[in-house]
Amino acid sequence: SVPTRGACDEGAAWVEQAILESSPIMEAFGNAKTVYNNNSSRFGKFVQLNICQKGNIQGGRIVDYLLEKNRVVRQNPGERNYHIFYALLAGIEGEEKEAFYLFQPENYHYLNQSECATDRTINDGHRKSTR
Repeated sequence: SVPTRGACDEGAAWVEQAILESSPIMEAFGNAKTVYNNNSSRFGKFVQLNICQKGNIQGGRIVDYLLEKNRVVRQNPGERNYHIFYALLAGIEGEEKEAFYLFQPENYHYLNQSECATDRTINDGHRKSTR
């Protein structure tokens, strides 16, 4: 069925904003440092948008899939695992970090294999949320 004008206008801005705001989150889960660049996309994304007659986004869905599943368990020299792991460890502190038994990236086999757990050109803490 075709939505009415009122239904098209209601929530269109909210849906558009939600779709736009999901991109950095998906990048953290799917991008990694490679020898070629610090923010290389290692995933694929299929975006389906539902657009009303006025041309506004009315709804949609995003399907993400990892192209390099092996990156989770092994990295080449000079490369890092997916950004999300480093951001998680950089974004949690103190008692909360202790409660979840979290440590520095160098303590995890899946993050330290390439001896590149930290990189001065990447700010893992910039993904911290404000509470």
